[in-house]
Amino acid sequence: MCDVRSERATRAGAVNTLWFDDDGIHGDNTDGVGICTDITVNLGQAISGRRLLLLGAGGAVRGVLGQLLDQRPSSVVVANRTVDRAVELADHFRACGDVSGCGFHDLEGQSFDIIINGTAASLHGQVPDLPVMDPGPGSLAYDMMYSNEPTVFMKWSRAQGVSRASDGLGMLVEQAAESFRIWHGKHPDTRPVIHALRSSPSSSPGDSGVRTPLPSGEGQG
Repeated sequence: MCDVRSERATRAGAVNTLWFDDDGIHGDNTDGVGICTDITVNLGQAISGRRLLLLGAGGAVRGVLGQLLDQRPSSVVVANRTVDRAVELADHFRACGDVSGCGFHDLEGQSFDIIINGTAASLHGQVPDLPVMDPGPGSLAYDMMYSNEPTVFMKWSRAQGVSRASDGLGMLVEQAAESFRIWHGKHPDTRPVIHALRSSPSSSPGDSGVRTPLPSGEGQG
């Protein structure tokens, strides 16, 4: 529907932010900015020069992969249960940096500085079928889902020896803040928003409390 798409929306193949002017409908994608800002600013973890692993090859990973590669990591591996989908996604972004695709079983014994879970496994209280890996010193595990309690992926990552684990609540806030900047020309202070959400009461009875930042193109909720 968009008459004009930003470069990051074109790379992601989806939009989550729309605005209108004399040129028609403009579309942008703020998911990649959201995750990069959360990791580098809120969590204080550099992406540049680091080895990244992204789990999953669906809309969630496609929506952020371009922006992550713009941060100039030393390498990026996209791993997926269906190997062909991981390879296809890596090939699509190969011009943006050192990125490759593989299956989960190919990860055994490999070492990464940042591991990002872009699968929907956490929504079902599960972890992707991953082998034993060797996280690097000072490593970060990042689940794009978020919850009142540590997600199962965060718990698994700590058991693997990851130094730090985080969910995706900060990504949710930061991608919304980037949309706000586009619409209003001013970037809001996200720190009190994140603090307020972290401090909010638990979910109602019967609610698992697990959520997803709803990346563009990903139909989970």
